[in-house]
Amino acid sequence: MAISTQLPDSPFGQAYTALDRALTEQIRALIMRLQEIGLVRADIDGPAVGELIFNNMNMMFIEFVKGDEARIPELRAAIRRQNRILVVAIGV
Repeated sequence: MAISTQLPDSPFGQAYTALDRALTEQIRALIMRLQEIGLVRADIDGPAVGELIFNNMNMMFIEFVKGDEARIPELRAAIRRQNRILVVAIGV
């Protein structure tokens, strides 16, 4: 992560950025598909919600790797707790 921000034009920085973009696009596509099948409200901006989900999870991951005592189960629980609120808000 540090290389991608300090040397964004390096091969590693470009690859990391491409992965972030691909993950963002996957989540955007998921939300839009859930809208198509009627599981997510049609009156919301699906792509923006996908971006919001990615950005939040990415920040949580950054905070996770900065901590020496970070635990995967705790990260997963925090992600579920925050995403649960969003799921309720966008669901039909």
